[in-house]
Amino acid sequence: MTRVRAVLLAAALLVAAADGFLLWGRTLATPVGAETARARLLPGPARPGPGPRPRAGVYRYRTDGHETVDRFAIDRVYPRETVRVVSHLGGCRWRETVPLFDQHTETYDFCSEPGRSDAREVAHATSLTYFLVPGVQRFACDPPGRRLLTGSGPGAALRWHCTEAGSASDNATVYVGTRTVQVGSAPVRARHVRVVTGLTGQSTGGAVRDLWLDPQGLVLREERLVHLVVRSGFTGMVAYDERATFELLSREPLAP
Repeated sequence: MTRVRAVLLAAALLVAAADGFLLWGRTLATPVGAETARARLLPGPARPGPGPRPRAGVYRYRTDGHETVDRFAIDRVYPRETVRVVSHLGGCRWRETVPLFDQHTETYDFCSEPGRSDAREVAHATSLTYFLVPGVQRFACDPPGRRLLTGSGPGAALRWHCTEAGSASDNATVYVGTRTVQVGSAPVRARHVRVVTGLTGQSTGGAVRDLWLDPQGLVLREERLVHLVVRSGFTGMVAYDERATFELLSREPLAP
């Protein structure tokens, strides 16, 4: 009996230690400031390529939102100000990086080509870390999406498909219409597109992202609603939810 009690006690201690680790790990959420984002995510000077693309640089956004996970009551409130980094990668390629936390970074890759009035979305990726365990999914898109749906009338839709090793996303971009968006003290005419995504495979669920974009594809405003069920090797199946709004503070990127 003494040996059985010792085994049970050891098991209980292991469970308690694991739960304590998970409870501690839920608190890790390190905001990424402008200077950190510039140093990490903005490469050296690159000559702008052809086609519509925002100027390279770090842009500031007024932010309201949070993300939750249905394990140990995780609820990460987003900083009141976040940044996005536009980088030119050479040739037709450029990237928008959204570093909400060290533990949550998104990238969207585009190609803008000569003679075209729109940019094609060729890949996107999300890196999420919970309990010190990173999870990264990077999707390649074929057929690709389009950033602005330039030349389309209200209600026009484009369907596009992306895959990675364990999941696939079916997407639809809908051109909603034109609207004036206030950026600081300046009104800006924007194209409003809605991107609807459904995921299958390792991750299931979906997202709706409403984007208001200037003629070069810079995000002036974004509203997003996300619900995913993700398989984690460490914690099993977890449900992830996100609701957030981002408003650009200035169309001028921060000075180098």
